Amino acid sequence: MGNFNFVLPEEISDIVSDWFWDIIRNANQNADTLREILREMDQASIIKFQEQFLDAAAVLQDEPFLNYIEESEDGIEDVSYLVVSRGKKYYAEILNNPEKIPFTAENCEILFGIADEICIEKFGESTEVY
Repeated sequence: MGNFNFVLPEEISDIVSDWFWDIIRNANQNADTLREILREMDQASIIKFQEQFLDAAAVLQDEPFLNYIEESEDGIEDVSYLVVSRGKKYYAEILNNPEKIPFTAENCEILFGIADEICIEKFGESTEVY
């Protein structure tokens, strides 16, 4: 089942593309798989991936989601990264049902930061997108 079956609000689909969601889907919530995918990309694409990851996560770091997430700043970020890491379908479900957002991201695989790691590995510099 492709990502195209899950329609996101226009303001989100304008900043986070199906290209991004396909990469997340292909990574299958596995950091090593994402590393392999990103290693095949040029620097601009890795940076674009990092930007879109953060853009998608930022939407979840505000009301109404904050009512359901642990209160620490790191906890809020980690939960938003977890939701993005789980893919477009899960992300859309959380957007439509904020009360279903996980309270914490403890002991979960989060794919954020891997783009920066691979950019440093391949090109000797950070994405500089945080």
